[in-house]
Amino acid sequence: MKKTIFIIICCALLSCNNSNHSLNAEKALLDKISQLENENQKLKDSLSKNERDFINSQMLIGIPDVESFTVGKKNNISFLFHTLDKKLPQYEIYKVENKREIKIGQNNQTKFNYEFIPKSIGDNKIHLLVKIPSGGKITTLQTSISLNVKK
Repeated sequence: MKKTIFIIICCALLSCNNSNHSLNAEKALLDKISQLENENQKLKDSLSKNERDFINSQMLIGIPDVESFTVGKKNNISFLFHTLDKKLPQYEIYKVENKREIKIGQNNQTKFNYEFIPKSIGDNKIHLLVKIPSGGKITTLQTSISLNVKK
């Protein structure tokens, strides 16, 4: 009888140890999962910040095909972002006239063409802006270019 009670007590003690060990292992796994989720969020934030910094560092440059523009004649101006050959998110292109934004297109490349027909010799300035979505926000880049227009 004493042997049976001793065996029962030993089994009870061993099962308590296993249960305690199991709880500790589960807590350690939950802590590790929480740590990995925090690290994953930091990586996502870092990637998002990197994309925002890249877009905010862009410069929009206009290069006319000819030195002088002629009144009433269609002329092409190539616009490009300073960083070449990198795909951008789909962005919208606007022409600004009298403080009004007029959408003239969209693109996702670092270069786009804009055709300009001056109406007079005094019509020698172009003001464009580009709206690029990034991380749930819109980044606006602007450029102005003065051109030599002749009759």
